[in-house]
Amino acid sequence: MAVRFRIDDFGAAPVAPPLSIADVHVWTFGLAGPGRLDDWLTLLPADEKSRVERFHFDIHRHRYAAAHAITRHILGRYLGATVRTPFVVGARGKPSLPGEPLQFNLSHSENTAMLGVTRHLALGIDVEAVKPDVEVRALAAQFFSARERDDLLALPEPRVRDGFFHLWTQKEAYLKGRGDGVAYGLDHFDTEANPDRPAALHQDRRDPSAGAAWLLATLAAPAGYRAAIATRGRPASISQFAIG
Repeated sequence: MAVRFRIDDFGAAPVAPPLSIADVHVWTFGLAGPGRLDDWLTLLPADEKSRVERFHFDIHRHRYAAAHAITRHILGRYLGATVRTPFVVGARGKPSLPGEPLQFNLSHSENTAMLGVTRHLALGIDVEAVKPDVEVRALAAQFFSARERDDLLALPEPRVRDGFFHLWTQKEAYLKGRGDGVAYGLDHFDTEANPDRPAALHQDRRDPSAGAAWLLATLAAPAGYRAAIATRGRPASISQFAIG
């Protein structure tokens, strides 16, 4: 069960739950609250405000602004003040805070976002809404490894869709943790297809040492969502918190 906070708890002097050098904190928060767009925009630097303005639909502007503003609030809990400076984006798109000792990764899908925070471990996180209209077999044939496809299609029919999103979140989290993104490819490594089993990296054929170096873990997510996290190294604990 995640520890819950209210968004009104965020103030001028934010305080974070204690985060030791070997721990990971995962925050879950919603993006659907009405009437907050102007509030969120005040917390964003110019580059992120420009990104908000490029979205065509209000709902996408609101979700992006909320996700990034609340992320800055949460990071500010650990650093002592809300983060307002631009993130530094790496060559493959992974953001970081210049000169700060925190590693973080954000994912959002529909009206739910999840943020992973740690002090020194490389990490990636992914949350996905389990959508009924996704052509899971076609996407699995296009993107998954042969082992993953076989394991997925061996599941009972009612579990195939959940198994697909179990696989997808693991693969996204692992690629984001590595900082490689989908350009690294999706079919050269194998993760766990059975949605009733914990996340696992079984093999990376491009990096044989990855199975020992990386931990994949299933996260508790709101109803209708799947989520996973990947860390380089094994954290002492993964604690989950919720805002709402």
